[in-house]
Amino acid sequence: MAQPPITPGVLRYRDAATYLGISHGRLRNLVSEGRGPASVTYGKRDRGFPVAALDAFILQRMTGHEPAPSEPVTLKRRPGRPRKTEQRDQRQMAHWSSIMMAAFLTYLLWAYGFLDMITGCITN
Repeated sequence: MAQPPITPGVLRYRDAATYLGISHGRLRNLVSEGRGPASVTYGKRDRGFPVAALDAFILQRMTGHEPAPSEPVTLKRRPGRPRKTEQRDQRQMAHWSSIMMAAFLTYLLWAYGFLDMITGCITN
C-alpha cells in the first residue's frame, strides 16, 4: 500500500519565495522591513512560512490593501569598526584640522609680535 506524498505545512525561504513567485532575496527584504508574510521561527536563524500565511499574503496583495506600518522601520548598525568611508572622512577631518590649527597659531604669533622675536627679525 503506497502512502500519499507528504505536503509540508511550513516552507523555507527559497520554497516560500518560489510559492509566491518572487526571489528569495526579495522575500528576505520584505520580512526585514516588516511587510512580508507571517513566519514561524525555530531558533535564531531558522524561519519557516506557513502555507496558510503565504496564501493570506497573496490575497492581501491581490486586494491592494496593505496595512500601513505604525512607524517606519529603521535598522541600526551594530557597534563596531567604522566603515571605510567613515575612516576616510575622519582622516581628512584630522588633516584639515591640523592645517587650520597651524595657520591660526601662526596668525596669533604674528598678531602679537612673537613671530618676529622667534625668527630674529627685530626692527627698531
